[in-house]
Amino acid sequence: MVKCSAEEITSRNAWRAMLIPAVGSAAFFASMLVNVLKTHKEHGWPKRAFKKSDYLLMAIPFAIIGLAIGEELNKEDKEE
Repeated sequence: MVKCSAEEITSRNAWRAMLIPAVGSAAFFASMLVNVLKTHKEHGWPKRAFKKSDYLLMAIPFAIIGLAIGEELNKEDKEE
């Protein structure tokens, strides 16, 4: 059995805490991709299926990802 320092244990716990949301997100994303493929197979690519509000809804996750990454990068710059 390998003994770990308190710092290593804390670091390991921090990284492991991300596993549950990461696995859940991956499962959700895989489910969405399967549904996209299934819908495409049955109905083909969407033609005039989406309205402007639908495109806005689809853009929200990308905006959130961009904002979250930007905040994290700005936080690091301010700490220096």
